[in-house]
Amino acid sequence: MADAALQRTDDYYIHSYETDFTTRLRFSCLNRYMQESAWKNAEQLGFGFSDLIRKNFAWVLTRMLISVEKLPGWNETIRIATWPSGQEGLFAFRDFQIFDQKERELGRATSSWCVIDLTTRKPVALQSAFENGLAELDKRLFPGRPPKIAALKRTDSEWRTVVGYQDLDVNEHVTNSRYIDWIFETFELGIFRERRLRSLAINFLTEALYQHEIVVKSEQKSATGFRHAVFQTCNQREICRAETVWE
Repeated sequence: MADAALQRTDDYYIHSYETDFTTRLRFSCLNRYMQESAWKNAEQLGFGFSDLIRKNFAWVLTRMLISVEKLPGWNETIRIATWPSGQEGLFAFRDFQIFDQKERELGRATSSWCVIDLTTRKPVALQSAFENGLAELDKRLFPGRPPKIAALKRTDSEWRTVVGYQDLDVNEHVTNSRYIDWIFETFELGIFRERRLRSLAINFLTEALYQHEIVVKSEQKSATGFRHAVFQTCNQREICRAETVWE
């Protein structure tokens, strides 16, 4: 398959309800756009949701790194390009580029995914899921893959919630973008008025389930850097880790 056929681009118009009080796009909404483009690209290449669900399999996002120069605002349109960028062991990788209306780059991202069996909730080998293999484009935007994030050393702030209907995705676990919303709840509003988020790295460790209580903890590592962790309180299981860098 030609390289051009492996890459997909989509345009997204930013509505008022997708922005925060600064009129800038919510970071979680940017993540939703990216996942929508990833889903469409996988479908057109023959290894998307509809291909996997027939085998009772599904894609699960495991790690992501998003670097942003500028978040667009209300009434703007952005373009997201995405493509499969390789595989290793159980993991398939996907990269993204984000552009404004004048084709200026606003940001870029890289991500890793695995396939799970929806009955056992365990990963399966990519070769088992895709007998004909996965297409990939030799185009990587970062020198490395999404990083592994270390555990918290202390807790400087925390926020609690209970997983509800609005948090769930098609696999009946908490949708990836919701974790970003939760992590942002550990900050005071001043950081959103005075600073700009430059990057977010996130590791998804296991599933958060319906009606379970969640606690999100944050640690300030430096003047610009924070580390975050999400726990399920009933068993103290760590659900995900993240790092944010602000300027």
